[in-house]
Amino acid sequence: MKNINLLPKLKQQDFHYEIILSGLWTVVILSLLSFALVILAQIGTKLYLQAQTTGIKNQISELQGQVNKQQNTDVKTKVKDVNNIINDYVNLEKTSPKWSKVVKAFVALPPAGIKINSFSVDAAAKAVNITGISPTRELVIALYNNILSDSKDFYKVDYPLENILDSKNVNFHFTFYVRDTLMQ
Repeated sequence: MKNINLLPKLKQQDFHYEIILSGLWTVVILSLLSFALVILAQIGTKLYLQAQTTGIKNQISELQGQVNKQQNTDVKTKVKDVNNIINDYVNLEKTSPKWSKVVKAFVALPPAGIKINSFSVDAAAKAVNITGISPTRELVIALYNNILSDSKDFYKVDYPLENILDSKNVNFHFTFYVRDTLMQ
């Protein structure tokens, strides 16, 4: 079926813009909804983990009471194992980097117009790999300069020359490293 639009060109253009605006509103609403769902999932996870922590602490208290009353070596062993697991969790939490600080420090760096397609982190090497697309070579160079100028957070920016071979619609990738001070 073929649609014939008999409206004047200006009205046809307005109609086209209304369709685009409707699509954009749909994207914005879906983005906000997904953002809200992620926040709710994080809050739910936090509450669940807090409840689990409280339950484990209560169990430890009960087991310690039994150990003091009965001098049961099996119970002492169980308490020790549970304490070791909790200590491992606490140590893991203390030693794991705070990646939200890394993302927060990076968000301000890309110039307007650049699209970051991926942001991956190698926790062991403290390396960040990004890929994306830029409408111009100058914006890729500006991104490189921005990352390089943020020397208090990032260092050793790997900047392949292939990032600037094309002058328009430039696909780029960078690797740079995160300073220890940012992850404390």
